[in-house]
Amino acid sequence: MAPPEQVVNLVGLMATRRVALLAGTAGIAAGLLLWRLTLAVIPIGADATSMALRLGLAAAAMLPCAAILAAMILAQMAGRFLLGAFDPTGGDASRFLRTNQRVISNSVEQLMVFTPSLLALAAAAPRAAMPGVLALAVVFAFARLAFWAGYLAAPLARAPGMAATVTVNLATLLAATWFWLH
Repeated sequence: MAPPEQVVNLVGLMATRRVALLAGTAGIAAGLLLWRLTLAVIPIGADATSMALRLGLAAAAMLPCAAILAAMILAQMAGRFLLGAFDPTGGDASRFLRTNQRVISNSVEQLMVFTPSLLALAAAAPRAAMPGVLALAVVFAFARLAFWAGYLAAPLARAPGMAATVTVNLATLLAATWFWLH
C-alpha cells in the first residue's frame, strides 16, 4: 500500500493534468475560432497568382511573429539591465529571467517548424486558400503571446498558448506536406 503522501501527490498530479488538458483544449478552440474570424478580414491573398507574391505575402504575414520574438528578447534585455543580472551563467537570474528565457527558446524552436511550413504551404496551396494560409500566421502570433503571458503568470497557464501553437504548427506542416505530395 502506498504511503498517504504519495496518494495525495498522485491525486494532485492527476488534477493538474486535467486542468492542463482542459486549458490546452480551450487554447486549441480559441486558435481555431481566431483563424476563422481572421479569414473574414483578410482581403488579400486569393488573387496572388505569382509565386513571388505568394511567398512575399507569407513572409509579411510572419512579421507579427518576428515582432513578438523581438519583444521577448527586449524584455529579457531590460530585465537583465534593471535587475543587474548581467551574467546569464551566474545563477542570479530571477524567476522572470529564467521563465522569459525558456519562452524565447521555445518560441525560436516553434518558429523553426512554422516558418518553412508556412512558406511551403503558401507556395503549394491553391490560390483561393491563401487567406487561410495567412491567417495561420495571425493565430501563431497570438498563440505565442498567450504562451508568454501564461508562462510568466504560472507554468500551468502556458497550456492554452502551447496547445494552440502546436496545433498551428502541425496543421501548417501537414497541409504543406499534403499539397506538395498531391
